[in-house]
Amino acid sequence: MKTKNILIIFAGILLIGIVAAGTITNVFPIDVGNLNFIAGEGTQTSFNFDYPDVEGNYNNAPLVIRVNLTSMNQNFPVWKDDFDLSIVADQYLLPGFWHYNTIPMTCKEDAPIIFKAKDSPEIQYTINEIPNGTFYCYNPNYYILQLDSRDVVNISISSRQNLYPGNYSLAIELLEMEPDTNSPEIQIILENFVYNETQEIPIKLNVTDLYSIRNVEYKITNPDLNDYYNSGWIEAQLNESSGFYEHLFNFEEHNLNQSDSYWVFARACDVLNNCGEM
Repeated sequence: MKTKNILIIFAGILLIGIVAAGTITNVFPIDVGNLNFIAGEGTQTSFNFDYPDVEGNYNNAPLVIRVNLTSMNQNFPVWKDDFDLSIVADQYLLPGFWHYNTIPMTCKEDAPIIFKAKDSPEIQYTINEIPNGTFYCYNPNYYILQLDSRDVVNISISSRQNLYPGNYSLAIELLEMEPDTNSPEIQIILENFVYNETQEIPIKLNVTDLYSIRNVEYKITNPDLNDYYNSGWIEAQLNESSGFYEHLFNFEEHNLNQSDSYWVFARACDVLNNCGEM
């Protein structure tokens, strides 16, 4: 049987995406270089880093390791399922001493990747797009970054049997994930009603969001510049039965003319203070 050699060139470790002044130190490879192996088989490499107890760092910070595999031959780029990756992180109190934790990581190359925050389950992290040749590795129950830890990350790489033989580069990025920050989506639910039978207009708002909603408000304005009216923001309450945020706006209480035209605006904020308006 013929064998085909693959040369992996370790391109480097980059620290990007660290938020809130987070700091990782002493990042360096301990077993890297040109990694030559046969297609269909595998190889290993590793690197380490420290997570010091300094301002901006905290336990259980959501570290994700992004691995990029790139073909040096543009005619044969890396596609999904060309490689398989597995990562295991070992934690030490001192470099090489007092090992106290082993953390297996899941490596995925298909979107979406969704996982919750360990200590705050109301927070979710989402990766929506993953290009070919890129893997995101993480542990949904344990986020690696522990204060004063010395971490050794061991990477195993295997390839499919029919992978094009040639040179490939391997680049690793350490990412501290940020929570999703999409604003709540708001939709006004319109219903048929007869105004001359009631002085109240039922305001119904459908609000959807990744996180719990903190508050929902609406306001009614009159676009007539000569007689401009603005109700100011009025709170709408969740109706558990309908699932909508609702309120009855009384025209008579606000001394408004039923024949005029009015605009309805709404806004909502979630528990992470992501706010949307319409």
